[in-house]
Amino acid sequence: MHTIVVGLNIKRAPIEVLEQLSVHHSLNALCVQDLKAAAGLSGAVVLSTCNRLEFYGTCADVDAGIAAMSDFLLGKDEGADAAEEARLLSLVYAFADDQAVRHLFEVVTGLDSLIVGEAEIAGQVSRAYRAACNAHATDKLVNVLFQRALSLGKKVRSETRISRYSTSIGRIAVDLAVRELGGIADKRVLILGAGEMSELTMKYLVAQNVSVVMVSNRSLDKAQRLAAQYGFDAYPIDELRSCLDAADVVFSATAAKDYLIDAPTVASVMRERPARPLICIDMAVPRDIDPEVRVLENVSCFDINELRDVAKGHERHRMLAANKASQLIDEALADFNRWQHSLEYIPTIEALYRQAERIKAEKLDKALGKLHGLTPAQLHTVQVMASSIANQLVHEPVASLNAMAGTEKSRAYAEVLQELFHLEPNPETSGKDRSVATASKDSL
Repeated sequence: MHTIVVGLNIKRAPIEVLEQLSVHHSLNALCVQDLKAAAGLSGAVVLSTCNRLEFYGTCADVDAGIAAMSDFLLGKDEGADAAEEARLLSLVYAFADDQAVRHLFEVVTGLDSLIVGEAEIAGQVSRAYRAACNAHATDKLVNVLFQRALSLGKKVRSETRISRYSTSIGRIAVDLAVRELGGIADKRVLILGAGEMSELTMKYLVAQNVSVVMVSNRSLDKAQRLAAQYGFDAYPIDELRSCLDAADVVFSATAAKDYLIDAPTVASVMRERPARPLICIDMAVPRDIDPEVRVLENVSCFDINELRDVAKGHERHRMLAANKASQLIDEALADFNRWQHSLEYIPTIEALYRQAERIKAEKLDKALGKLHGLTPAQLHTVQVMASSIANQLVHEPVASLNAMAGTEKSRAYAEVLQELFHLEPNPETSGKDRSVATASKDSL
């Protein structure tokens, strides 16, 4: 069986295309069932986020599987003409076997994200996998692949701390305020501006459990729309002075050409509240806040240049963490390959255990026929000893074959085992949910 993935993401496709083809989470189970049936897959998972749409599957024929999955993806836009289908197809990527496995590992660890190391994708992959399981759309190969991928994601985040170093200016700005004040959950925050940067900053503030946020903007309607999303209040720009009086932290990100906050205004505010500090974080270009406020007592001001310096430092840390994550992915991929190759030899191992079980049963029956008057405890001891001997004799050949899985010697070694022990492997058992090291051992 082969592992394949077909998809498109924000790096290759316009956001409009992703929006057009995205699968709502409430329809994921139905979509994965349809995908599995339409593409003739053994197992399938549908991963749909705001930044990607990917179909994962297992199949016997790589080319046929990729073609069918691509058709299914393009078929989601039934109104597209030939030219549009060709354009969409040019945006689609497809991977098979090692490349497909590595791709999933890079996705779940955040290495394939726009912001390297972002942690949200791990939860999204987990939800997609659970949806496929609930829809009974997975098989053994898919189960092991996604379980190992999710485990790898946790390991990478734990050992590299890759998601610790944010490169988002909004996140860095909020983290800076938290550091300066020792926490901001109980602080009053003023956001100047209602654009994308302000909205992202608002999300990070909400994550910090900030309860009082004031939004001010030249367009009051925009300020009200942003504030209303989170239950906060909006103020017209001509009430900026009263907002400054109340604020402990100011985040500014407008498109104004001149300073919205000048040094004399801030000096006047601070005279009325000398014991309460004010943190100003200016994310705008050109700047919204007069840099002269820095000289005022109890006022700290940071601008976009300082935030970018932090972002660059974080980026370096992320790249070092990404290198370590890549090494962990290499190890996980090699381990997955060893496991997958081992499936080929499960029939041989099971035949070996069946042979040992047969011999054990025959010799045990003959011995027990000559041993009369054994107590239940003595009988149990003899049975356990017989099973232990059989297991010990089989253990070394099994361990050797397991260690050779994926190497050139493994197939020849399996054939030698079959010949030496007169084994008759049953190929149908190779798909059962059992590992080489434990196949049929329970029966002994």
